[in-house]
Amino acid sequence: MLHAWLDGGLFMLRFMTSRLLTILPMLLILTVIVFLLVEIAPGDPAAIIAGPDASPEAVEAVRVRLGLDQPMWQQYLTYVWNALHGDLGVSFATNEPVTDIIARRLPRTLSIGLFAMLMVVILSIPLGILAAVKRDSAFDRLLTGTSVFLLAVPPFVLAAILVKWFALDGLQLFPPTGYAPLSDGLSEWLLYATLPAIAIASISLAELVRQARGGMIDALEQDYIRTARAKGLSKMMLVGKHAAKNAAVPYVTVLGLNVGRVVGAAVIVEAIFNIQGFGQLGVTAVLTRDIPTMQGVVLVSGVIVLLVTLLVDISYGYLNPRIRNR
Repeated sequence: MLHAWLDGGLFMLRFMTSRLLTILPMLLILTVIVFLLVEIAPGDPAAIIAGPDASPEAVEAVRVRLGLDQPMWQQYLTYVWNALHGDLGVSFATNEPVTDIIARRLPRTLSIGLFAMLMVVILSIPLGILAAVKRDSAFDRLLTGTSVFLLAVPPFVLAAILVKWFALDGLQLFPPTGYAPLSDGLSEWLLYATLPAIAIASISLAELVRQARGGMIDALEQDYIRTARAKGLSKMMLVGKHAAKNAAVPYVTVLGLNVGRVVGAAVIVEAIFNIQGFGQLGVTAVLTRDIPTMQGVVLVSGVIVLLVTLLVDISYGYLNPRIRNR
């Protein structure tokens, strides 16, 4: 028993290590793309910092100070070295360290995004399983129709409807705009975070309900489930013990893919609710041509997506032992 447990642990450790190694080339590619934003972005960063009335000598002095006069490969290595030490440069717009700005804005978006994903997981799994078990029933048809409707409604449209119904002209249960940090108390945070989280979660919820339903239907049609059913196992045992784990693999895959969608939806939803979060920071950086902030937003967003991808890959090894033994 102990020997089998140790072997399983070693297999899992090797699997996790191999997946971690696959992330490193992606991180390298990400840093190259982020670094090249300086070349792709319109305008000369040195001229932007020096100002429109600066002399050529002043612009050149700024270029030397930023290291833009160095070969590109040296600039790239410097950028990566600084980023590894938490230095993402200084904002052109506010003259603040980009790391400090992101540290101030990111928790807002992360807290609302995590709340949205928590809603998605808590609702989509039981609804999808119930729809699969009651396949072709009135509940299944209603849930499928609602999912199709939510997939067709953009998050910013739903956000506007939620503000009108639940904050302004309707029930007035929530504040229409703003954000309260968790340090102000859980109830205060929930007041401000609930409507944005619902708007962000809508499409992901619809997609994952359909995925949970489809995955469970496929799992329930497998031969081993028919065999277990013939042995007289209860429906709860069939679903909970035998089918759920196999149905979870595609569900987790789609869940991981929806992290990027949440980040994208946050950009628009934060604007509607006037939440000065990470998404709005990226929009402002683009509009003001604040290249260091743009680089920081893209880099942090990419790292978050890669980390979620890594967690999804590792979860495969737990959910399906055949994958980790390859």
